Amino acid sequence: MTGLRTQKALAEMLGVPQPQVSDWENDRYSSLEISSLVKIAKVFGCSVDALLAGIDADYDRIGTAPAMTLPDIAVVAEGDVPPDAVTTRHERAQRRPEVLRWLSRPKDLGDPQAYGVEILGDSMLPAYRPNMIAIVSPELEVLDGDEVYCQLASGERVVRLMHRCRGGCILRPYNPAHSTRVVRREEIEAMHVVVYSRACDR
Repeated sequence: MTGLRTQKALAEMLGVPQPQVSDWENDRYSSLEISSLVKIAKVFGCSVDALLAGIDADYDRIGTAPAMTLPDIAVVAEGDVPPDAVTTRHERAQRRPEVLRWLSRPKDLGDPQAYGVEILGDSMLPAYRPNMIAIVSPELEVLDGDEVYCQLASGERVVRLMHRCRGGCILRPYNPAHSTRVVRREEIEAMHVVVYSRACDR
């Protein structure tokens, strides 16, 4: 850089003592603070990653590794398929008779096992109309107050609002015409959290 020929000039631009620049150049610092790296990068007009290039081969490979492309999301009908049956990673080209359709994946949904459930009835009105799709993530922890897709030991599979209670949980529909149920822990075979909802184009 023109006009930047000495440690003193660099120190003045960075606002640090000249001996500190000398220590940097002679590897007398085991590490630099992030704020110092940012200042140096701004002076030389480059990124912090450019300053770190060549220091650690494993770190360099992180920046060059191709991003993993996750598959589209398989959609199944509410009640037709146990949640665990659709949580294997699969490609759109694979023929699966239980899959109604495929959805493009939300960009911030990193769970490769996510799947969609097409709502069939009116129990979750007004939040979920029939034919809407609840996108479900088996990877995320289910918390009290979450909307869930739940499979019961009886074979019933429903989307409900879940609240925990002593010994089990309460499965609550939004539509007051449908009954709220209390189920014991041993009655629950699978429970996955709903993370998105989408209208279904027909």
